[in-house]
Amino acid sequence: MMRDYKLVIVTDLKYHLETKLVEKLDLMIARCVDKQKRKDAVLIVEGSEGEGKTNTSEAISYYVKTKTGRDINMFFRLKEMFEFAKSTEGKIIIWDEPSLDSLATDWYNTASKDLIRLLMTCRKKRHFFIFNFVKFYKFSEYIVVDRSLALIHMYSRNETESGRFIYVKKKNLEQLFMDYKIKKKRNYKRYMSFGGSVPIVEKHLDKMGLIIEGVPNCTLEMYEQLKDKAIESMGDKGKANPYIIKLKELKTKIGRAKLPILTQEQLAKALGLNRSTLGNWKRGEVEPEMIETAGELVPEE
Repeated sequence: MMRDYKLVIVTDLKYHLETKLVEKLDLMIARCVDKQKRKDAVLIVEGSEGEGKTNTSEAISYYVKTKTGRDINMFFRLKEMFEFAKSTEGKIIIWDEPSLDSLATDWYNTASKDLIRLLMTCRKKRHFFIFNFVKFYKFSEYIVVDRSLALIHMYSRNETESGRFIYVKKKNLEQLFMDYKIKKKRNYKRYMSFGGSVPIVEKHLDKMGLIIEGVPNCTLEMYEQLKDKAIESMGDKGKANPYIIKLKELKTKIGRAKLPILTQEQLAKALGLNRSTLGNWKRGEVEPEMIETAGELVPEE
């Protein structure tokens, strides 16, 4: 049974974080603000789509900003992030992995190589990196094990309550990584140090001063627009996964739905799908004939 630790209120926005998490973040901050040692900090936030990765990275980055005075810079495209990290020093940098399930496997291989090049080139620039990954095992051992200080796995408790997390410290990352590579098992709980939850801070996004690929003071609406634009510009559109394209269309309809969407069950109902099929949609594992039928029950304005 997962144990919840004490909470502490942080930043001027007065949201809570787990005390243990704050202690770990303070150690990471101390590592990358030391101008003599010239080290960076790399933190992975990982989990399926909709489990709260972006929200968690924003909550963490704003805490780091409060403690250091650094700007928060978010990127979807690796090229832009690499150029920014190479030409600056002492920044908070988030890579928010786009919906990469819609891209070919070789994209992951290229992305992994680009991230390795980034981390090797910029390690002395004292950046605080946060990488939001859908699947940690899609990336190289160097990134996940050698360079990361910790991995925060996001999940939903009882398949309904999102925003829960498991913290895996650096000492356990190699075994977590090898368990998947050898046994195909994601043993987050086996190697966890502690767990808890992260409150929703995206409603305060306009107060965080978030810079997304050079665009300052982004709101939640601007975040969604810039991410969609980044996804559309990536890869060969002719080879895009049709299931993910359809799922994106369904999400647009959900945004106009006249009913509260609070749980995964309500989302599935609004889409006219059962819970397990919704999970398959997220992973791009539905049958081709479902493309024509899914989402017909979604009400529109």
